[in-house]
Amino acid sequence: MVTTPFHLNSLKGRLAEHLVQDLFVNNGYNVFNYGLERIQPFLSREIRNDNHTTSRALRFMPDFVVQNAKSGELFYMEVKFRANGCFRFDDKFKDYPYKNAWFVIVSPHKIQCMHFKRLFAGDVITAETHYRLSSVRSFQLTKESIEEYEGYAQQMFAGF
Repeated sequence: MVTTPFHLNSLKGRLAEHLVQDLFVNNGYNVFNYGLERIQPFLSREIRNDNHTTSRALRFMPDFVVQNAKSGELFYMEVKFRANGCFRFDDKFKDYPYKNAWFVIVSPHKIQCMHFKRLFAGDVITAETHYRLSSVRSFQLTKESIEEYEGYAQQMFAGF
């Protein structure tokens, strides 16, 4: 099995986060950085393998708080890059504290989204599933803008 260096995985994750942040901003949302990696990157690296309660809580902070500028409604959002488009909860998510978070999975081919409750219940995102952001009623994102950003993802991640 080929392993990718941590700094390259981190870069891909940051690119995916920025892509999703820009998608929401361009659809009229306010996006607030919330995740530890963005607020305190040094601390994030320092506690990466620390399993004390506070360290775990800090590592699990969602990447963003997203606010619908029209309604004021707020959402926790966790963004993950997966080259193969697959995401499922494993043991590290059994104590995930943000039960109302949305997980946005960015791959080189599409952007998918699933709520914590469905992932916790055992549902998975794969390259073959179609959990599109445009079908999430909580978000009012246009299908055209999502397709545009999926095109950007294809361009950005083609070189990896």
